[in-house]
Amino acid sequence: MPSTPANANLLSRSLAAVWHPCTQMKHHEQLPLIPIARGEGAWLYDMDGRRYLDGISSWWVNLFGHANPRIGNALKAQLDTLEHVMLAGFTHEPVVELSERLAALTEHNLGHAFYASDGASATEIALKMSAHYWRNHGQPDKNRFLSLAGSYHGETVGALAVTDVAIFRDAYAPLVRAGACVPSPDARQAAP
Repeated sequence: MPSTPANANLLSRSLAAVWHPCTQMKHHEQLPLIPIARGEGAWLYDMDGRRYLDGISSWWVNLFGHANPRIGNALKAQLDTLEHVMLAGFTHEPVVELSERLAALTEHNLGHAFYASDGASATEIALKMSAHYWRNHGQPDKNRFLSLAGSYHGETVGALAVTDVAIFRDAYAPLVRAGACVPSPDARQAAP
């Protein structure tokens, strides 16, 4: 448990107001949350300036680190122009440019880019696109999915169908259309 008033205050407020994802809230009775005030590069800092190595890269910053100046400046510049517009019925220059750049990276084998708000939503859309593709090609029964043992793809219902982490999947089993799971080709997981 954080010992200083600033850390303890943030921790108690968080436990009272936030439902933390990918965790069992009861676990925080024995394993307290770490209250983070800021990040820089590979490091996280609590309210008192204690530094923690972000060993999981907070999932989304593993390539560039926290508070990356180039990314921050680009975000600030974009916020001054257009912070958001939905792509259903609208378009804008940054999304067109990014889509063109992504297509160029695939030697234009990528026909279109589809954007999602997070990894689970991206998985959900990929599953839907796959089913839609086969339906459009006269094979509507080709709608089952395969996943790797131990894989995690998010917590939406579709993503859970291709997730093999019981603590996330099993609670929602009645809602999930189960797919097939095969062993991972990861050599580190191979039997001796």
